[in-house]
Amino acid sequence: MLRRIIPVAAIATLALTVSGCTITLPFPPGPASPASSTTPSPVAAQLTAEQMRSAPVPSVCDQPAGHLKDGTLGTPGGGSGGVSIATYGTDSTPAFLAWQGADGAPYAVLVVDCDQGGVAWPPHAIFYSAGPTVLGEVDISDVLGNGRQVIKTMAPAPNGVRLSVANTYASHEDGCCGTVDAVADFTWDGNKAQGKVVQRITEESTAKAAFVAALTGDKAAIDKLYNADGKAEALEFKDIVVVPNPKKWDSDASCDAASEDELFEGDGRSYERVCYFGAKGVYVAAFVAMKHTGFGTWQAAGVQFMTTD
Repeated sequence: MLRRIIPVAAIATLALTVSGCTITLPFPPGPASPASSTTPSPVAAQLTAEQMRSAPVPSVCDQPAGHLKDGTLGTPGGGSGGVSIATYGTDSTPAFLAWQGADGAPYAVLVVDCDQGGVAWPPHAIFYSAGPTVLGEVDISDVLGNGRQVIKTMAPAPNGVRLSVANTYASHEDGCCGTVDAVADFTWDGNKAQGKVVQRITEESTAKAAFVAALTGDKAAIDKLYNADGKAEALEFKDIVVVPNPKKWDSDASCDAASEDELFEGDGRSYERVCYFGAKGVYVAAFVAMKHTGFGTWQAAGVQFMTTD
C-alpha cells in the first residue's frame, strides 16, 4: 500500500485547522531592506553687496533700465543724470540687505538714488531674487510723500527692510529741505513690492509740550524743550499771556514752514517750522518757533503771544 508523504508546511496548516490555535513558524530572515535616507535640499547662497555693484536695475526716475557698473548707471549728479547705490551712516554703508526666504531662496533689497542731472529725485527700493534678478521696485515718495529723501538707518524686517528716512516735505516745504522724518517697511510679498509707514515724526508733539511748558511756567520743562534762542521768551510767557489756563486752549496745533512766517524774523534765530495755537472763544493766539535738531528730534526756538481782535 502506497503511503503519501505530506510536506511539513502542510502538516502545520493541518494542525492549525484542527486545533484552531495560532502558531508562529520560524522562517529564515529575508534580505535586509535598504536604509532610507533624506538628503537635505541645498540652501542657495545669499546675494552679496558685491553682486549689487553690477546688478540690473529697472527704469527709475525716467532713466532707462540697465546694469550698474561699479555701482552706477549713467552719470548721477551731472549731464542727463543716472542711478547710483544709496548709502547711509557716517561710514557711507551701501543701502543693501539680503535674506533667505521661507522657500529657501535668496532675496535682497537695494536702495538706489537717482536724478535727471543735478537735481535729486526720491530714492527707490529695488527687490531681487537669485541671479540677481529684479522682482520689483517701490518709489519711496509714493509711500512717504514728496521729498529728497535720505536713508539714515536700515534694519531687517519680515520679507524686506525697515528704513529710517529723512527729508520728506511737510506743509509748504520744497526745494532742498524737508523736515518730516519717517520709519517705513519696504517688503516683497511674493507678488509685488510695497511700502508701509511705521512712524511719521514731525515737530507737532514737541511744539505742544513746549507751549504748555511756557504757558504754565514749568522751568524744568522749558530748560529741556527750548534752545538758547527761545528760553528767555518761554520764561516770560506766563506773565504776558491773558489766557493762562491750558484747558482753555485748543489741543491741536497748526504748523507751517518758517518761510510762510514773519513773526520771528529779524531776531537772528534759526528755525524751520512755526506752530500756531488758538484759545477757545477768545481772540488770542500763540506761536512757537521750532528747530529741527536731528532725526526725529526738535527744540523750540521761541514763543510769542498776540491778540487777534
